[in-house]
Amino acid sequence: MADTSRFAVEARSFGKVAVSVPGTPVRLAVDENLRAVRMRFAPLIGETGRMFLGVAGMNKATGAGVIKEFWPTGVGGGVADELILESAHGLRPADYWIDANVAGEGLLVAYWVPTPYWAP
Repeated sequence: MADTSRFAVEARSFGKVAVSVPGTPVRLAVDENLRAVRMRFAPLIGETGRMFLGVAGMNKATGAGVIKEFWPTGVGGGVADELILESAHGLRPADYWIDANVAGEGLLVAYWVPTPYWAP
């Protein structure tokens, strides 16, 4: 019988999660059953405004509920900021919200989910 306590991870992506109206946070996902063991957030190269990651009720102006502020790389490119969250017990993407200073800008969001691992 296979050891079900072992697993590998499978990469998935939400792609760019953009904010239409600055000051109106966008929920990362609506599926509250989706769980991930790792999540990566990064601004896109070339975007010019600051981005914010937070929880429900976040307010970028006061900092309430903000977990991370991302600095832009600007039109000239550069090294992108990033945040990686990990939890063996699972993270729920629906718990995270994104806001921006510039309309249409966003974060690139990737996540990893457990998948069965079969060792020889």
